[in-house]
Amino acid sequence: MRIIFRFLEVLKGENEKSFVFWVGHGYRSDVPAPRSARRPRSAPPPPPPRQFRQLRARASYEKILEAARGVFGERGFHAAQTPDIAARAGMSVGGLYRYFRDKHQIFLEMVHRDLEENRLRQDAMIVAFEAAWAEGSIDLAQGVDWIVDWTWSEIHNAPASLLRTYLAMSYEDETFAALSEQYDRYERQALARVLEKVVDTSRIPSALAAARAIDLVVPMLAMWSALHPGAESRGLQEAARQMVYRFLAPPDTTDR
Repeated sequence: MRIIFRFLEVLKGENEKSFVFWVGHGYRSDVPAPRSARRPRSAPPPPPPRQFRQLRARASYEKILEAARGVFGERGFHAAQTPDIAARAGMSVGGLYRYFRDKHQIFLEMVHRDLEENRLRQDAMIVAFEAAWAEGSIDLAQGVDWIVDWTWSEIHNAPASLLRTYLAMSYEDETFAALSEQYDRYERQALARVLEKVVDTSRIPSALAAARAIDLVVPMLAMWSALHPGAESRGLQEAARQMVYRFLAPPDTTDR
């Protein structure tokens, strides 16, 4: 899911100095990032751990998050109400409030988990990519296809209705946007490190700038095709492969 939020940040143009921290019982978005954190070397903080005395309590917590995913996707954030989520989870509203203050906290915890799971999948994808590149089993064209296809799959595996909810909230919720930007920055740098290994630096003097350019194009095309299935979307994935390859390949080797 993280690749989805990358696209949303492009649209929103969120201030990169804003970070999200877990403080006490909730999220805050008003804490300025320290200067050294503008280029983090480690992954963003994972979702704050939840402690449960009983397995049944953990199961109820998971049911609420899963129910919320469906309700937010069907109705959007503002139309969704905690009684709707509680009913979908098969519990009372009072039972839901034992785990969450309100629907905003539910939404943020749901999103944070999605971001972290996506980060772990992307880290695993990059490790596999680097291993294949080191052993010479893929070339640049195949590597580009690998990254573009992975991005396409991540976005298209999410329900279109939920994508629209995320898109709307990216304009309205600063905490959501700042949380997303932490992961965006980390993953953009991970892509830059890959580019430094596979592309001649004379071709792309700044791997980080190249990673940002790819970030601006590929997720946007994938998102558009997910929200607008049809004839116009069918060639977008191949178009994205071609554009990225021509961007990274030397001028005399741009024929795939």
